[in-house]
Amino acid sequence: MYIELAAGVILLERQLTPNCSLGSDSSGISSRVLDYLRSIPLGSHAIFFYENQQEIVQAFNSYLKGGLERDEPVHLIAPNHDAYADFLQSTDVDVESLEKDNRLGCMSISDFLTDKGRLSSAKALQSATKLIEEDRELGFRGTRTITPSTEQNYLEYGSPSDLLRYEQGLGPNFNLPITAFCTYSSGRLVDLGLQELLISLFQPHGTIIAKGLAWAKG
Repeated sequence: MYIELAAGVILLERQLTPNCSLGSDSSGISSRVLDYLRSIPLGSHAIFFYENQQEIVQAFNSYLKGGLERDEPVHLIAPNHDAYADFLQSTDVDVESLEKDNRLGCMSISDFLTDKGRLSSAKALQSATKLIEEDRELGFRGTRTITPSTEQNYLEYGSPSDLLRYEQGLGPNFNLPITAFCTYSSGRLVDLGLQELLISLFQPHGTIIAKGLAWAKG
């Protein structure tokens, strides 16, 4: 099966079962993509290959809206609070109000690092479990996380192989009431010469969204 991305045509190394055809156009993400992100099931480890800033903001707004509707607070994973605030400035979110209600917050990438400053899926899962417990104590039914521009934020802490091993260590789905939404710039990966990483990132994610198509692996 072939998928057409902004970077070109990608050959998938194993067959995926289409969950739905979502379509896209130059104006941004289609309403069906946004609806999918609002209703994405708990336990999903999803990856989204975006083409521009407009798309990632649209995706975030819809993902957050679904979290509000489903009583699942959203935690944005960022290197620091300044990066968190900078990203949210590009959205239409009432940050102060949502933070006050514990429905939006920042999760530091440092929570996912070893003592030597390397990415660790074990540390990430440990931190996620703690986060879930905290959200449950506040009365929420589940937890959502999102990492804007994952490649830009995480490659600072390791090589492309380290990043891939990290994603593989998390697994395609979680047996926990949490959804992890990883976003990658397909154009930036290609500009960095990381086409092989781009292709390999399909494997460790149970849900894939790229160029208007979404799959949930069967």
